[in-house]
Parts: sequence; structure tokens; C-alpha cells
Amino acid sequence: MNHDSYFSDSSTHNKLSFLISTRQEIETWKTGRNLASGLPNPDFFPLTEATFTLNNGKVLDISKDLIEVALQYTLPDGIPQLVSQLTPMVAELLAPPHMEERMVLVTAGSNAGNYIIAKTFITPGDYVFIPEMTYPQIHILLRSVNARMVPVAGDQDGMRPDLLREALEKSSDGRSKLLYIIPHGDNPTGITLSEDRMREIYSLACEYDFLIVEDDPYYFLQYDKQVRSSFLSLDTEGRVIRVDTFSKTIGAGVRLGYITADQPFVKKLMIQHALIMSHASPFSQVVTSELLSSLGREGYIEMNKNNAMKYKQLRDMALQAATKHLTGLCEWRKPDGMFLWLKVLRLEDVTEMVIQRCFKRGLFIVPGCEFLIDSTQPSPYIRVSFSMISQDSVDKGFQILAEAIQEELKKAAPEI
Repeated sequence: MNHDSYFSDSSTHNKLSFLISTRQEIETWKTGRNLASGLPNPDFFPLTEATFTLNNGKVLDISKDLIEVALQYTLPDGIPQLVSQLTPMVAELLAPPHMEERMVLVTAGSNAGNYIIAKTFITPGDYVFIPEMTYPQIHILLRSVNARMVPVAGDQDGMRPDLLREALEKSSDGRSKLLYIIPHGDNPTGITLSEDRMREIYSLACEYDFLIVEDDPYYFLQYDKQVRSSFLSLDTEGRVIRVDTFSKTIGAGVRLGYITADQPFVKKLMIQHALIMSHASPFSQVVTSELLSSLGREGYIEMNKNNAMKYKQLRDMALQAATKHLTGLCEWRKPDGMFLWLKVLRLEDVTEMVIQRCFKRGLFIVPGCEFLIDSTQPSPYIRVSFSMISQDSVDKGFQILAEAIQEELKKAAPEI
């Protein structure tokens, strides 16, 4: 495929500065005198070593040599030891075709990854297709690059391919450039796409020549029927750009994610990343790399399986409370991920109810309008996060929500 044809007008001529582009070469020198790089002297760094205690009691020691790496500038695609760990992990977990033609780029979290993707690929006026309800940060990000966002409705199985095709046909007055989608445990709906649904959508990407941005923070949080396939797993043409994050596995505060895509795409994304922030935090990268080394690849996967079991217990606790308090008032389905997506029955819009009734009683939930391109539009949906609940908090919270819905129904009775 012609990778260059997908880049935005503004990113086409971007390039790394001389010092950044030669940093990797300089680091491999065995002899020579580096009087070019403006690196701070590591002898003057205040930290010399660090120790972390894991929740299993094991101690992680960060040596003096690694502290120097952690506190120094590094390569724009990530510290080599972390990149060398992530590449085989992607290959093992997702088994993408032609992995040898792909690269991994370490980013400062998935939001940063999505931002540099938008800057690298979207020329103002390009069409970007998104789920009708999706992560609100994507709306803000796509507006910042003047993309034409096209929402595509879904059903209980996620985005509908027939409606995506219809949207593509109606968007013939411009370039259909990207599709953004969360395939596992979607935010906010909790839906995991089946492999068949992924294949249908991927087939449309090939037919209409657009790229798929697969943002997958909840990959490990699948509970009842796991779908191990991803769009990257199906990508025979190199048109999937996958975004992963450590926020839901190691910790949100490490601010680390990684992009996997064809090498020409990653090289251009690396330039955009370097222009914005040089590289992701080497300190976070070193700690993450050492943690992965300590756990081993299988240990890391097992850790996430164990955490998924704990999240499933929280999910089931929320479902139990919903059944107790919201039966007859709301509809929902068993979700993956971290969110329960409630549809309030017999109400066209719940925004005022959430703000005026729930917030004032100490119940903080998100009205569905916040996940629409136009948040002023009515929505009967509510997103509830169950990731940090207790039995008492969710039971009392859903009791408050039920009372608020009942009051709103009584208020609206003459109009219904």
C-alpha cells in the first residue's frame, strides 16, 4: 500500500531534528567524543537508585545505571529495552499478520497516542467515522484538527457495518480517512465486538480505503466470553493503527501507552510525537520495563487475568444492585470493561435529572449526552462506572437513581 497517501498535509514534510535523528547512532558509539548533545550530566542527578515493592511482596530494584537512563533524554520511539519487550508481546497476544513489517512506538498514554494519530493523518475536511456514542475526548481531539466527524449507530453487538457503509456512501465529497473504535469493553457501552463484526468492518476499510484506529484500553477486561481477536489480528493490508495503554493494567499515573502499526506509519508518528514531547517519560518506561522483566510475559498476562476476575466481581455487584433497584426503570446488558450503560425507560432525556436530582443527592454519574458529538442533544442513557465501587456505595447509589427516575417520571407524566 502507498503509506504516504494517508498522511495529513501538515505532517507530510515533518522531520526529526538533527540531534534527535542522530541520538540513536550516538548512543551506539563505542568510541568517540560527543560534544553535540545537550544532555544534562548524570553525575549531577539527585537520585541514584530506587526500590519499589510489588503487591505480592517482591522488591523491584532500579540500579544506578538504570536511574541514569530513567532521568536522561532517550530515543523518540522509547527506551530500547521496553520496545524489545512490547514487540514480541504484541506478536504473542494478537498474532498480527506480517508483524515483521510493523513497529512499536511508546507514547505518553493512549490520549497522546490518539492525538499524534490525528495530527499525522487528518487533513482538515477529512472524514472520520466514530461510534454514535464514544469517548468524549475523541470529539475534542478531532475538532482540534478540523475533521468531519460522522457518527455511526450500533446495536447490541456494536457498530453496525450496514450503517457504516451507508455513511461512507454519503461521504463521497471528501476523503474517508479514519475509523476510530474501541473494540473490547467499549467506553461507554461496554460492548465487545465479535470477530465476525470486526471482519465486516475491516472488509469495509479495505473496500473504501480508510484506516482503522483501534483504541483498546480494556482488552484484558473481558469477562464472560473473551474475544482475543483484534482488528490488528485481521490486518492483512497494513491499515490498522493499534493503540494500547498501561493505564488500566499497571497504573494510570505512569502515563504510558504504545502504538503498533506498519513501519512507515510509526516512523511518521514518531516524528509527530518527538515534535510535541520528545519522548514518553524515560522514568516511567524504565520502571515499566523492569516490572515486565520481573513478572515475565506470562506473569504479566496472568496478573491481568487475575485483575479481570476482580473487576468481574465488581461488575456483577453492580448488576445485582441494578436488578434490585432499576428493574422496570432501566434497560442494560452485561458489559465488559468498566462501565454499565443504562437506558432509562420512558424518558427522552436524563441530563437535567442527573444534574438536578442525582448530583444534589451526592450521586455522580455521567449523562449519555456527553458521549454524543453534540452534547446538547437529548439522550436517555447514563454511564455508571463500577471500577471502584463497594456493595454499599453501589446499592445506595442505585437506590438514589431509582428514586430520581421515579420522581422524573411523575413530573413528566402529563407529557408521556
